[in-house]
Amino acid sequence: MIVEYIKTSIIYTTFFMILLLTFGAMFSFVEKRNSSSIYASFGFNGLLVTGLVGTIVHEFSHMVFCLIFRHRITEFSLFRPFKSRYDGIMGYVNHSCNINSKYQRAGNFFIGVAPIIFGTIFIILCMWILLPNEFNSIKETFNINMSYMNNINYVKDTINIYVSIVLAIIQSLNPFRRHNFLSYLIFIYLMYSVTTHMDLSKEDLSNSTFGLVVFVIFIFLINLIFCILGLKYQVILLKLFISSISFLTVGLLFAIFTLVISKIMEFFIL
Repeated sequence: MIVEYIKTSIIYTTFFMILLLTFGAMFSFVEKRNSSSIYASFGFNGLLVTGLVGTIVHEFSHMVFCLIFRHRITEFSLFRPFKSRYDGIMGYVNHSCNINSKYQRAGNFFIGVAPIIFGTIFIILCMWILLPNEFNSIKETFNINMSYMNNINYVKDTINIYVSIVLAIIQSLNPFRRHNFLSYLIFIYLMYSVTTHMDLSKEDLSNSTFGLVVFVIFIFLINLIFCILGLKYQVILLKLFISSISFLTVGLLFAIFTLVISKIMEFFIL
């Protein structure tokens, strides 16, 4: 029996990691295309305007996780509007850790992926503040679908629940719906700025191999424990999984939406 639990845990862990890495790659792909279109349309000033909030959120997320994993922040700049014209670096966080501390070494991975985690949470908080009606509509759909998770029998049921949540998000942010115009414009700008700076650079992921291994082992152990505990707890785990993927999908949808806007502007301006 324990062998079956281990096999199931390996499958769940592999599937989750593949999805996570795929999301990371897609974020980087979309961000690069986005920046290219913005630069083509408005030059470097366009990158500065659209990157004001996004760069600050990006670098601040690194700082937060540096503190969580007890890294020493040696130097930082949340936004460099003038110097970046010469070196292309809009912001940075330099940090160091004790290489003898496994906890701090593991932190390199989480510090590296922080912009995706923190950026998605930031966008959701912005929606909660600026578009409360739309946020509550999505929240209601999310809660209803989470309650359905107690009665799932097949994998396709999980996929249907995930699709329902994603469609609710798309419908709520439809620009042709009635929104508070000013709040909607502010939210669109914040979403645009943050999602165009949620990519992961080589510098962000440097020295993160050990942390990635620790993360994979951690996810595997959680899967194994929940499988051993029984179906009730597997459903809880599935809820956590769907919630995580839904939040990542939200961030990616926002990024793709901003890419479409960038491409439209590039088409009409050039």
